[in-house]
Amino acid sequence: MKKCKRFIAAASALVLSLCCLPLSAAAAEISPPSPEAVSAEARIVYERFDSVTEAGLYVRENLKRHTEELHIILSPWSGSADILNDVLGVAFAETGRGDEGDYLRLSIEGYSSYTGYMLLDQVLDIRFNYNSTIEEEAVFAEKEAEFLASMDIDRMDEYEKITAVYDYLVKNVDYAENFERSEVYTAYGALVEKVAVCQGYIQAMYRILTDMGVSCRAVNGEGNGGDHVWGIAAINDTYYLLDPTWDSQFDGVFKIFFLKGYGDFDEYSSPVVHITGTGDERNSAFVPDCTSESFAMAYPVAESAFDPQTYYDSLIRGDLNIDGVIDIFDLISMKKLILSGTASASSLAAADVNRDGDITIGDAVLIQRFIEGSVTDFLNAS
Repeated sequence: MKKCKRFIAAASALVLSLCCLPLSAAAAEISPPSPEAVSAEARIVYERFDSVTEAGLYVRENLKRHTEELHIILSPWSGSADILNDVLGVAFAETGRGDEGDYLRLSIEGYSSYTGYMLLDQVLDIRFNYNSTIEEEAVFAEKEAEFLASMDIDRMDEYEKITAVYDYLVKNVDYAENFERSEVYTAYGALVEKVAVCQGYIQAMYRILTDMGVSCRAVNGEGNGGDHVWGIAAINDTYYLLDPTWDSQFDGVFKIFFLKGYGDFDEYSSPVVHITGTGDERNSAFVPDCTSESFAMAYPVAESAFDPQTYYDSLIRGDLNIDGVIDIFDLISMKKLILSGTASASSLAAADVNRDGDITIGDAVLIQRFIEGSVTDFLNAS
């Protein structure tokens, strides 16, 4: 049905035993770790760090700049038992920024690495290959900014944001037939050239939704017998499955894989099924286990598809900012809604506290009386 390049390209990890003088400076030159890797005359500049966090943040910033080679020395006091996965784990960690987390992980075609020791210090040499160029990333960022500016994000709830991004991708991005072009594996390919494979669809969806404030993740695994990647996105802290790649064949007319739960994600696609990936133990930071207990706890996926009507009906009347309580901030939001006449679907549903089908000053008065304590039941208030 669909093909997807295996973004988890093999990453070799060769352990080298090195014995050199210890380094005390933050950056120093040492002899090359391997005659095969570097000519005898060459010298490599290493960055020395006392903690895994410092090293990981250094790698993250360099990944965003598309640096190809990094050379790191990690202090024995860092507590790291696996310098490669520990450092990359920090570099690829979810931060709530669209240009970090899974976006960075999906931007990498593959990497090669060498790990070893220099007396008590751990050494990491790593070379990255990227799917996109730094110039393409800049063009994508401009295109994303235009897309975001075209929407009134502040007046959209999570469901509306997810729907807007998903609809745009499935209606405007064509599935690539030429798998040799690296651009088709990128968000740049999806949003700028409008041609991509699954990796490009999901990288674009992840970047845009995260920048809109929606929590989401990329899920690697298998689909239709081949490597595949899809996504999950959160509505009110519950995650739902999405596959814009496979829904793109319907041009938005049908959304078979939109906001589904584990129990019905493939209800219309059998025997084509999504098989969630168990990751790569040797490269767990680059290829995470999406079936793990820790992943499931951090990103709880619903059992069944999202139902907008049920969701909006379940909202607390008067809780316009959907934070679980009715307070002065909701009253402020209500007054803004009455003045502007616009708000997210969630806020509109919560604003009609007397359920008469209209949002008026009467609803605002009821919220104010509730906050004051003179009303406890909106429907039976006198």
